[in-house]
Amino acid sequence: MDAKAETKPRPQQKPGDVIDGLMFPFAEFPAAGETIEVADGIFWVSTPVPFVGLKQVNLWLLRDGDGWTMVDCSYGGTTQRELIETVWAKLLGGRPVKQLIVTHFHPDHAGGSGWIAEKWGLRPRMSHGEWLTANLAVMNKNTDHVESRGVFYRRHGLDEARVQRFLTGVVLYSDGVTLPKSHKRLRSGDLVPIGQDKWRVIIGEGHSPEHVSLYCAERKILIAGDQILPSITTNVSTWHVEPEFDAVGAFLNTCKTFLDVLHADTLILPSHRKPFRNVQHRLRQLALHHAHRLNVVLDAVGQEARAGELIDVMFTPGLDGHQIGFAMGEAIGHLNHLVALGHLEMVETKSQVSYRRISAKEKKVEPHFA
Repeated sequence: MDAKAETKPRPQQKPGDVIDGLMFPFAEFPAAGETIEVADGIFWVSTPVPFVGLKQVNLWLLRDGDGWTMVDCSYGGTTQRELIETVWAKLLGGRPVKQLIVTHFHPDHAGGSGWIAEKWGLRPRMSHGEWLTANLAVMNKNTDHVESRGVFYRRHGLDEARVQRFLTGVVLYSDGVTLPKSHKRLRSGDLVPIGQDKWRVIIGEGHSPEHVSLYCAERKILIAGDQILPSITTNVSTWHVEPEFDAVGAFLNTCKTFLDVLHADTLILPSHRKPFRNVQHRLRQLALHHAHRLNVVLDAVGQEARAGELIDVMFTPGLDGHQIGFAMGEAIGHLNHLVALGHLEMVETKSQVSYRRISAKEKKVEPHFA
């Protein structure tokens, strides 16, 4: 989720433009119901999502012998289904989708998984942590038990007006998701054959429990999911079911893994925005971005503060109910990382949680890697 930033109009983009250090091979998104072939046998699909600011999600269709592999499912709404069916009719050439891979449980990625699995008679592949979390979330439990999230945010200092805005404005997971009855587990290091290629599973943390990205080293292509995005930053939230979790640290550790593993010229196929190159630059941008935000939070804490007092420091005021939930999760996640780094301590009572500074005032956070 993006922090405070000025919105500047950009000139019309051309293929191959370099913007903020990243090279974008494609100037435009695929039109509704159409595809763009981003590499031999790999087709890009873009569908809308009902979340302010996010706007769209990318899906990928890969030629796979006598059929196709599909990566991610979009939000499970009627509009999204109709667009996907239009793409299938134009692209598949009568060959079936024989493998479905879900990067993670979020509704814009797993939303249509039940429908697609039933349509093609297949069992989706995803990590077990994402599968379990999805099945709890679709029952409005675990991370998606809204009332428990409201209590959690109150304890962390969110004012009642914004708690109510969250409770009435959050988009329920179950509104946009149907799940299949079973899955086939993906683990870190698994090699997934697609056509003549083998794609290595890289598990990421911080954004979701066991996020799956797929890397084909021979082709220098990463299907990144939400782990590496251009232009916007991945939401890294701490949730009420694991209130001391250092989501920011987990995410940055995953970024370092990518920096160590990926070839410098890897084509990144992200779940939001456009494909790009120069991934090492982007990963270092993310490390710098989070170091800057952590220092902003550290300065704002003073001697002691609560997460609800900091979201206007971290984000532009006027967030809608759904965005308030993400903002609180990120604020708590950044505070927990400052605890892990030794700058703060968590002070928890039965009624509230605050964070107290324990490091010297002149101490600052350095980037996680350079």
